[in-house]
Amino acid sequence: MAASAPTQLPDGWLRLDDIDIIHSEGGTASSGTRQLADGIIRRTFTHPQQVTDLMEERFSNQFFDLMRHRADPNAELCLCVRGDSVHYGLTYRLLQLAIDNFSDNAISTVHVRDGSYNWHPVALPHWSSPELETAILNALIDGGANVDEPISTDDRPIRMAVRGGNVSAVEVLLARGAAVRRPHSPTFVMELPRLVTGRVGIQVSPGYEERLLSIYRRLLQRDGTLATEGDQRGLLIHSAANSERGSYSQEFIDSYLDLLVENGADVTAVDWSGWTPLHNAARAGSSRVADFLGRHVPAADINRGTTGHPNTTPLKEAASQLDDAIRRSQDASNSQHLRDRATSEIPPYEAIIRSLLRSGADVSRIPRPRAPVWRLRRRCRELVLTRYTTMLNTDVHTGAMAAVNAALAPQRSLAAFLMRSLPTLLPHLLQPPGTPAADPPPAPNGYGPHEAEAIGWKIAAMCFDWDAAVTTISGSIGLRNSALARRITAAAEHFVKSAVFEASSNREVVGGTRQQQQQQGNKRVKVIVPRLQCFAVNGGQHGTHRRLGLSEVVHRARLDEAARHGMEEGAITHLGAADCEFGGWQQLGRIDERGQWVTLGIN
Repeated sequence: MAASAPTQLPDGWLRLDDIDIIHSEGGTASSGTRQLADGIIRRTFTHPQQVTDLMEERFSNQFFDLMRHRADPNAELCLCVRGDSVHYGLTYRLLQLAIDNFSDNAISTVHVRDGSYNWHPVALPHWSSPELETAILNALIDGGANVDEPISTDDRPIRMAVRGGNVSAVEVLLARGAAVRRPHSPTFVMELPRLVTGRVGIQVSPGYEERLLSIYRRLLQRDGTLATEGDQRGLLIHSAANSERGSYSQEFIDSYLDLLVENGADVTAVDWSGWTPLHNAARAGSSRVADFLGRHVPAADINRGTTGHPNTTPLKEAASQLDDAIRRSQDASNSQHLRDRATSEIPPYEAIIRSLLRSGADVSRIPRPRAPVWRLRRRCRELVLTRYTTMLNTDVHTGAMAAVNAALAPQRSLAAFLMRSLPTLLPHLLQPPGTPAADPPPAPNGYGPHEAEAIGWKIAAMCFDWDAAVTTISGSIGLRNSALARRITAAAEHFVKSAVFEASSNREVVGGTRQQQQQQGNKRVKVIVPRLQCFAVNGGQHGTHRRLGLSEVVHRARLDEAARHGMEEGAITHLGAADCEFGGWQQLGRIDERGQWVTLGIN
C-alpha cells in the first residue's frame, strides 16, 4: 500500500513537493544516508528490512569503501522551500521525521523557512499502516537512532509524537527508553500543543483530542509527577492557558485539566511575575481554560491582582485585550487580513468576560477613569458593563429557571409515573390483606385525575433527594462567588423546597390558564393562575404580606446588581421595577403553616 497524504491542506501549509531536502553534511553525505532520508521523508519504504539493510553497512569495517555508502540514522536534514536561494530552516533527524502527524493538519510538527524568513508548516505523507510505522521506528532505533537528543526547542521525538497525536509512536518511544522528563528543556512532554499561528478559533478534531487524552493518560501512568512540571514561566496549566485560544473543545479542556489537577497541579500557582493561569487565559483569549478555572479556583483568585499591580485582575486583563482587539479590527491603517484576525479575537474575549462575571469577578476592581489612562479605563469599564448587562438580561434569568427545572425533574418524573399508575393500583391497595385475586372494585367515589395527580406528587415528595437537588441547583445556575449568586441560589432552593413539600401538584408550581366553574350557573371561564408564589414581602405587624414568585425575586436581584454598578435605568429588561419592589432583602421571607411571615435570611 502506498503512503497516504492529505488531499487538501489549510492555507499556508506546504506539501512534500514544495520543499527541498538539504543534508547538513552537504555533498559529503553518503549515498546510503540520502537513500534512507528519501525513503523516510517520502514514506516509500514498505518493509523495515530496507531500513536495516541501509544502516548495517555503517558498522561494517571489512571494506573501507563501504563507509561511503553507509546510512547514518542520526543524520541531520534541513528542509527549505523549493526554489528559494536562502537555505535556512529548522534541522531535523530522521527519527523525528519518521513520526506521522495525526492532528489533521491543525498542529504542525515539521516546519520550513522561506527566503523572507517566514515559517511554513509541512504536511508529510503518512506511512501505509501504523504497523509499518512502528517497525520503521524500531528499525531506526535498533540502528542507533537517538531517542532523546533534541536539535532545537521542541523537537524531541517524544514531543513530536505527542504533538502529532501519534499514540503508537509514543508507545514505541516509551518502550525504547525515551525520557519523559528533560532537565533544562524549554518544553514539557505534557504541554498542550498550540495551533498553527494565525488560525484563531479553528478547532482541532474530536479524534485528535481523543488521541491526545490517551497519550496524556499513558504518560501519567509512566510518571504521575509530570503533571506538576514547571519553571519560571509557570506550570502546565499556565501553558494551556496560553495555548488553548479556542482550539480545543470544552469537554477536552475539562478532561485535560482534570488530569493535571488530579495528579497534583495547582490551579492557583503563579509564575515569576505573579500571574495565575486565569490571568494567562484572560490575556491569551483562552475561553475554555478560563471557564474551567472559573469553576475550580477559590473565590479570592477570581479577583486576584498580580505582583505590584493589585488591580490587574483577570477581568481587567480580558477587558484590555478586548478593547485592543476592537480597536485593531476598526483601524483603517491595518490590512484587511489583520482586521479580520482582530475581529476573530473578539468573541473569545467576550466569552471570557462573561465567564468571569458568572464566577464572581468584581467590576469595581477595574479602576475608575482618571488621568493619564482615563480613556483606556473608561473603555474597559464600558465594555465590561455592556457585557454584564447582556448577561443579567439573559444568563441570569435563564440560568435560574433552568436550575429549578433540573432540580424538579426527578420529582416531576416520579409523580407523573404514579399519577398514571395509581388508578390501576389503588383498588388493589384498598383490598384487605389476603383477599384472593379477583376483579377489584372500582376506585372510590370522588377519585379522579386531580386526586391522582395530588397523591402522586405527595408520594414522590417522600422520595425526593434534597442534597442532590441542592447540588443540581448550584451546578445549573451558573453563578458563583458573589452576592448575586448567593441571592439567586437561595431563592431557587427555596422555590424547589416549596414546590416539592408544600405545593399540591405540578399544576400549582407552573401555573397557567385554567377552566373554572362560575359560582352561579354552569358557565366555565378561563382564569390565569400565576406560578407558585412561595415568597412574601413583610407587610408589618398589621399589614398584608405581599406574595411573590421566583421571577420577581430574580428580577429584584438583577436590578440591585445593575444599580450597584451604575447601569442606566431600564437597562435590565423582563419585568417592571414595581413588580418586585420591596424594601431590602431582609424584608423577603415566606408564609409559614400558621400564616405568619418568616424571613428567609437572604442578604
